[in-house]
Amino acid sequence: MDAIITGESERIGLSVIDNNDVEHLIEMNESGEIKYHDQDGYPDDPCERARAENIHVNQARRFAKYWVYRKRGYDTVPPTENPDRIIAAAIALTPLEPDTAETHLGDFYQHFQSITGTADSPVEMPEGVPEQGGGTVYQKDIYIGLGDETLGTTAADLLADPKLMELVSKSVGVGGETPVGAEYVPSFKELIAEASDRDPDSLPSLSEGLLLEATSGIHVHWDDPPGEYHTQWGDQPDLGRDPAARIEIFPFEPESITELQARVARHLLCQIRDCYLTMGIAPPEQFRILGHGRHEATGLYASYDIYDEYFDPNAEIDTWYGENTPEGAYEHEPANKNVQTKA
Repeated sequence: MDAIITGESERIGLSVIDNNDVEHLIEMNESGEIKYHDQDGYPDDPCERARAENIHVNQARRFAKYWVYRKRGYDTVPPTENPDRIIAAAIALTPLEPDTAETHLGDFYQHFQSITGTADSPVEMPEGVPEQGGGTVYQKDIYIGLGDETLGTTAADLLADPKLMELVSKSVGVGGETPVGAEYVPSFKELIAEASDRDPDSLPSLSEGLLLEATSGIHVHWDDPPGEYHTQWGDQPDLGRDPAARIEIFPFEPESITELQARVARHLLCQIRDCYLTMGIAPPEQFRILGHGRHEATGLYASYDIYDEYFDPNAEIDTWYGENTPEGAYEHEPANKNVQTKA
C-alpha cells in the first residue's frame, strides 16, 4: 500500500497503489468525504467484484483518508476509526483506580453480573434479543479531555511517545505482564505533563480520571435472523462532539471491576490493530496482538480469506502486512502540528 498526495485545493487528491498493485485516483474534502474515486483494476459496480476485490477497494479508501490525516493534518479519519483517539481512550482507562473505574464501567460490570443472576441489570434489553450469544455486543462511548481542554493539537505528539505505549502494553498484559493501576500512575502523569508542557503538580491524577471526561450509557448492538444489525442507544453526555472511542465487547463473567477494566483496555488495543489492518497495512509492533477489537473488523476477518483470524487469541497468524506498509506510515509530518483530533 502506498500513496502520493497529488494536489490540494478545494479537494485533496491522491494516487493510491493498493496491495494488488492497482492504482486508485481518489479525491476527498477536508472532512474525509470522498468525492471522486477511479481505478481500472476492478469492476466499477461493487456487486460485480469478487470478495477480495471489494476488500482492496475499501482498503484503498481507508488508507487514503489515513494518509491525508497523517501527512496534512485534516480530520479525515472517522472518529472511532482513528488510532490516535483510541490510544487516548486506552491511556485514560488503563490507570484508573477501582472506584473511578466503577463510575465509568460499573454499568457494564453490573449487566454482566446480571447475566449470571447475581445482580439486577441497568439495561432494558430490546424484546427478543438474547443477553449473550446471538451476536449481541455491548458498546460504550469514551470521551477524552484534559480539564476544560481537549487533547487537541498535542494528541499526536503525546500519543507517539514510545515509553507511554510500552506502559499501556504492559498494563493490559502484552508481554506476559498484567499490572494495572498504581505502579504505572506516576510514569503516566510525568509523560503527559512533559508532552503537554505542564507542571505535573498542577495535574489531577490519571488514576482519578485525568484524561477521562465522560462515558455514555450502554448501547446494545445485535443482529436479527436475516443478519441485519440493530442498535439500541444508551444515554450520551451533553458534550456536542464525537467520542474518542467506542467499546464493543461480548459479555463475559469478570471477577472484579479491575478485571473488566483490563479486558476493555486490551480490547481497545485490538481496535487500534484493526484500524491498520483494514487499511491493508501492519499495525505498529506493540499492537500486533490477538483478540476481539472492532466488531466490524471481526466480521471481515471471519468472512474473508484475505485476512487471518486476528480476533481469535489462539489463531496462527501468517501475516501482519509488514511488507505492504510504506515508510513513515506511523509518523505525523511537521506540517501536521495543527491536527485536530477532537479527542
